[in-house]
Amino acid sequence: MKRTLVYLLILSGFLLSNCTPKKKVQVQEPKIVSDLIHPLYFQEEISSLINFPFWFNDSIVSQKKIQQLTITSFKGVISDTSVYDPDSEDETFPKRTLIYTFNQAGRIIQLQITDFSEGIVISNQSFRFGKSNQLDFCEAVQKDNFYGVENSTFTYTPTKFSTDYASFESSNDLDLLHFILNKKFFGPLSVDSIASPLPNDWVILGFPNKPVKRYKVKNKVKETSISNYEYYSGNFPKLITNEEYPFFKKRYFNYENGHFNGYIDSTFIDETFVTSVKSLIYYDKNRLPKKIIHKKEHAEGVNNYQTHELFTYTYYE
Repeated sequence: MKRTLVYLLILSGFLLSNCTPKKKVQVQEPKIVSDLIHPLYFQEEISSLINFPFWFNDSIVSQKKIQQLTITSFKGVISDTSVYDPDSEDETFPKRTLIYTFNQAGRIIQLQITDFSEGIVISNQSFRFGKSNQLDFCEAVQKDNFYGVENSTFTYTPTKFSTDYASFESSNDLDLLHFILNKKFFGPLSVDSIASPLPNDWVILGFPNKPVKRYKVKNKVKETSISNYEYYSGNFPKLITNEEYPFFKKRYFNYENGHFNGYIDSTFIDETFVTSVKSLIYYDKNRLPKKIIHKKEHAEGVNNYQTHELFTYTYYE
């Protein structure tokens, strides 16, 4: 009898504990601080839209008296170590330089893009920027294109503007950008009704500085080249996924003490991991980026591959 009573008491306690509402675990969102370069700058499909140069914090540019920022990308090397060395001097040939020029108010006024092959210049494009207006759109006028190499960077011209929708035509005359600005029109039938996108056009749900989804579409509903964007507060990215069969890619953005310090890319085929790339940003004592190291690791764990970019500055007196 006593034993039965003990079992009943234990069972009652167990049932009561399971019936008690459990508190949800609150995951605290990081409080993110704006740095010189916005994290979305490192997302190629966003930074390549040079008519929307929201990537640099003009207050910091002006405060630090930055006149030019040069970003130099170098060819990759095989690395047999997992230790990052931001001060390494073993440079390879540069692949590309991006030279951004700012006025003293911190606004970008010029961009020069130079591509190299084995240290030899093969392309040189230069653009002048006007003031931004609706949607942070800036007119970008190409000044030069040396060496007869076909343009690798395109500009865009607005064709339609409204509170719900904006479209832009590319200078390559091949495609259009369709921005669906009002989320109540994010559905496929609304997109087709408003924009009537062709198969080569890009549809972007959201704003240029905060896209929610980016894709191409055929027959109104068949979507391809799909990218989805998740954010913390504001437009600080948390996760970006890209789906283009058979590949599925994830990019996680990392923040340390509120500052953006890099991202991790993972690539899968049919849910099987293939490669990952860890990108770490190193800052100088003034909180300006000085170097990014990208380290690629394969599923087999052999012959890791490493590339890097250097940031250099010139200043107003």
